[in-house]
Amino acid sequence: MDSAIAVPQLDQFVLTVRNLASDSQELAEYLAKQSETLHKYVSNLDSVLEALDIHENSITVLTVLGVKATAQKPADIPGVQYHTAIATQINDFVTTVSAEELRILSDPLANVMKSMLTNLGEVEKPMFAIPIIRRAICKLQEKPYQLTQLHCLLCQACLMSNNLKPALSILDQEIYVLGTESPGVVFDPKFFLSYYYLGGVIYTAMKNYSRAITFFEIALTTLLPVMSQIMVESYKKYVLVSIIHLGTVPSLPKLSPPLIERVLKPVCQAYLDIIPAYQSGDPSELQRTITKYHDVYQRDKNKGLVKQVVKALHRKNILKLTNTFLNMSISDLAQRVNLPSTAEAEEHLIAMIEAGEIYGKINRKEGTIMFNDPPKKFDDPNILKKILDEITSKISFSSTVRMMDEDILVNPTFVKKISSEDDGLSIGQGSSKSYQT
Repeated sequence: MDSAIAVPQLDQFVLTVRNLASDSQELAEYLAKQSETLHKYVSNLDSVLEALDIHENSITVLTVLGVKATAQKPADIPGVQYHTAIATQINDFVTTVSAEELRILSDPLANVMKSMLTNLGEVEKPMFAIPIIRRAICKLQEKPYQLTQLHCLLCQACLMSNNLKPALSILDQEIYVLGTESPGVVFDPKFFLSYYYLGGVIYTAMKNYSRAITFFEIALTTLLPVMSQIMVESYKKYVLVSIIHLGTVPSLPKLSPPLIERVLKPVCQAYLDIIPAYQSGDPSELQRTITKYHDVYQRDKNKGLVKQVVKALHRKNILKLTNTFLNMSISDLAQRVNLPSTAEAEEHLIAMIEAGEIYGKINRKEGTIMFNDPPKKFDDPNILKKILDEITSKISFSSTVRMMDEDILVNPTFVKKISSEDDGLSIGQGSSKSYQT
């Protein structure tokens, strides 16, 4: 028995977990009952960690780290110092424990890392979590195309840090395997939904709209017995990003009109109304809808996307003019598409020419633009590449959704569980919030 621990209750704790190390079920039951004791003596838990062998007592070490991550910070220690120190201990745990053991502990590890990220966010140090989470993901994965419980946390850490590029290393990799094959570990769909929703948010921020639409679509079309809040938020962004990128909102096979009417309409009316407002082609009509639902878009933090919808309508109307005129004054164009100034009209034209949306040449001296005919589509290798990329993306999308559906369908006990229990994601359990495919 190590004599460094000054608290008899913690001495007894260490002795007990050592004796129970070979009996995982009894150990888990004992640890579940010790939360109050560990929280009471949280300032002494570093001594407990020093007394435990990380290889023989990995679940206990992770449990203690979880208590430290969720306990109230001591008043005499600065927040940054305290929370970065705990994050360092969690990083040491991830580095030291074997990959096989870490996979068995994937669910509690995700909970501990979620608390770690929350704490680091509160002290404005979420970037500190990025390398720790990435290291854990690499260790949990047996294959690079395997989705872990930590993928969504890495996306969240990158969004909190305004540092999106580290997430691309996982987002650009197509997913074909969910979770680990370790016995007794069931992959919770909330990790899947969170990953694809947050991934869509990241791709939207990086203006990779095609990829963002695919991610939101996967989150929306996954077979689940209840419509979760994440799926609702995915639909809101799916509508806006689709309008911005495609000029329309494609129908989703699993979201039937009755489902939209029954489930989405009560919570997404502002987004359902923006579709016909955009399709009308009238900037004034679109602006009236935006004004009507201003508070909703602001609450949902979608004001930036809504502004881009307005710009998309201006681009759409400019594109129509290219089919009517060979050349025209930029001031006349600004008036026809309801833009406030010639300068803003010129900005739109330059952006559309650079993006290959229209073909033309601006004469700044005369204040005019001359529209040119587009090149033959299939003579351009970039167009062919774009078509092939889109086909590949749709094939991958179909495979991902089918994989998730099959994974849920072969776990009827788990489906029953998430149907009857609120995991924090569900809008509600009433029949008006559920659907069947």
